[in-house]
Amino acid sequence: MKYIVAQIIGFIAFAVSLIAYHRKNKKIILSNMLISNILNLVHYLLLGAFSGCVTKLLATFRDYFIILKEKYNKLSNIAYLILFIMLYIIATIFTYNGFLSILPLVAAIIYIIFIWNGDDVKIKKTAFFCYFLWLIYNIFVSSVAGIVSNIISIISTLIAIINAKKGDK
Repeated sequence: MKYIVAQIIGFIAFAVSLIAYHRKNKKIILSNMLISNILNLVHYLLLGAFSGCVTKLLATFRDYFIILKEKYNKLSNIAYLILFIMLYIIATIFTYNGFLSILPLVAAIIYIIFIWNGDDVKIKKTAFFCYFLWLIYNIFVSSVAGIVSNIISIISTLIAIINAKKGDK
């Protein structure tokens, strides 16, 4: 029963994140991702996938911080970016469960570097790449919702990137 509940929560998280990358505003993208990360946190916790769980916990704080950073310029200090990267590394040390368990860390570090000062197109392109890392991790932890959502998110984010490029012309 716990596995089924985990998958349902994972699919809801997927729906929220799918909508996020079709938004045009960085703040709205990150607000949607905040909700998705909270749901995914519960999803991975129920699966016992602690690397994914802790990464999503930190991603929740990260997305909220990025929203605040856009509002308060003093939060743009590179020291905060370094702090987040260090937190991801520390979390991964404590949740390490073989090589594949570091994939959420790698995806999270790549993502935060690009969203720190990136625009919505850079965020979408970075998410596109990071979804591949999460896909491998989701196969590793037997997350059906994660596998399906990553495949669809890869396709959907690619469409959003193409549409953004068409809008630039």
